[in-house]
Amino acid sequence: MKSSRSDIIKYIFILFVIILAVITYVVYQKTTSKANEPQAKKEEEEYNIIKELRLGIAEFDTINPLLSNNKNVQQISKLIYDSLITFDENYNFNYSLAKEISKTNNKEYVIKLRDNVYFQSGEKFTASDVEFTINTLKSIDSIYSENVKRIDKVNVVDESTLNITLNREIPFFEYNLTFPILSKKFYEGEDFKSTSKNVNPTGTGMYRIDTTSDNVIKLVKNTNYWDINNRNPIIETININLYKNMGEVYNAFKNGNIDMCDTTLSSVKEYIGTLGYTAATYATREFDYLVFNCSGNGALSDKYARRAINYAINKNNIVKKYYGDNYGESTFPLDYGSWVFSSGSVDNKYNLDDAKRILMDGGWSYSNRRWTKKINNQTVTLSFTITVNTSNNTDIMVAEEIKNQLNDLGISVTVKQVSKNNYYNYLNKHSGYEAIIVNINTSYSPNISTYMGENNTSNYSSNEVNELLKQVYSTGDSAAIKDAYNKIIAIYNTDVPFIGIARKNNVVVYNTNLVGTTKPTAFNIFNKFQNWYRKNY
Repeated sequence: MKSSRSDIIKYIFILFVIILAVITYVVYQKTTSKANEPQAKKEEEEYNIIKELRLGIAEFDTINPLLSNNKNVQQISKLIYDSLITFDENYNFNYSLAKEISKTNNKEYVIKLRDNVYFQSGEKFTASDVEFTINTLKSIDSIYSENVKRIDKVNVVDESTLNITLNREIPFFEYNLTFPILSKKFYEGEDFKSTSKNVNPTGTGMYRIDTTSDNVIKLVKNTNYWDINNRNPIIETININLYKNMGEVYNAFKNGNIDMCDTTLSSVKEYIGTLGYTAATYATREFDYLVFNCSGNGALSDKYARRAINYAINKNNIVKKYYGDNYGESTFPLDYGSWVFSSGSVDNKYNLDDAKRILMDGGWSYSNRRWTKKINNQTVTLSFTITVNTSNNTDIMVAEEIKNQLNDLGISVTVKQVSKNNYYNYLNKHSGYEAIIVNINTSYSPNISTYMGENNTSNYSSNEVNELLKQVYSTGDSAAIKDAYNKIIAIYNTDVPFIGIARKNNVVVYNTNLVGTTKPTAFNIFNKFQNWYRKNY
């Protein structure tokens, strides 16, 4: 009897333990499930998520991305229209409408297209649409015309394949295929420039144009987007408000009527203030640099002289003094964030003692406040002329500052102002100057032929660099490309055919209620857009 009562108590205890374990497991599963809910869903329980974004455009011209000259239109167009390839935040290209690009020889490419893509108006995307877009860009004046300038022939092989032939080899040509693709069928029989269809052109992007008016263009989410599994944005509606000028855009942002604004740092301080927003700065493609003419028997043909000049110029001081908040010191054409460039790899420090040491190591002698050296049996004095465009006041002031700084080292500099026409004649012919200040928009591609390749602006020649560039242009191996660029930059540090001075920076300001990963680039200020949304407490 005692044994039976003991067994009953034991069984009741075991049952209690089992029930407790089950309850503990259920509570754990609910807690874990809640912890793993998407961030937007969790936050939706705390406050209202607004799936609408409000943007602004000043001086609107047209929403057709091939015809528009408006920077804001070009930025927003990346949400409406896709291109063959696109770039990540490191400017490494990713396939978009193209799924494969093969280089068959130096001037010929085969492009394979995705076969599951449809325009927002319902037509299937095909190779004929790419051919139509390229031919259109070659026949009009567009900001994308330069991208297709070297395309000699387009041959449609089938619905998803086309061949492109160039009129000469273009290193990293694939990087040019970033122009928006428009529908051939949509524009068939229409005058591309004047057709009323430009009010609402069709694309293949995440959003489509829903309605347009004099004041607002409304975009809605493209629920049939070909990449919806990977890029399914939270934002469902985008209202693009149209303003007469940037002053109105700044006021709209300050008053909370638009959610973001792409501008310069000086404009932020002057028009927007310092409170009530978050901001992200990005490097643009606007690059200013000092070019040395390395040919001939003059002082600048000597690499020791060029290296010493690099050390003797205080670039940081020049940027602060003459460029202001909108610019930062720039060391190399690829320092805008390119994946092939390693930060800190360029030796551009300001150090007069090291500058003097380099000159002496290079055989230069200092006497009577001047440096001299025998080059090709001629005694050469370390002096040179900087040519500047007389219509560019900043370049004139920068050249004068370089002149004053180098004077401290005993290097004589003359500043020569020339007309705009003469200035560009010199640049185009790569002659007529000993040194020249150049303002350029650097390419999105890692192509540095303009700066160090054959027929470069500096008339610089290096067999080793040429061989490395040939390797770079012929391989698709990312590790090999980056290794080659590291070697090229090491050679640059020794030879210094040019000196980087400044690069323009822009800033995107965001309403504090806008949530998401904001990593703007010069190519795409809507980078990582799919996780953006607004919150309303």
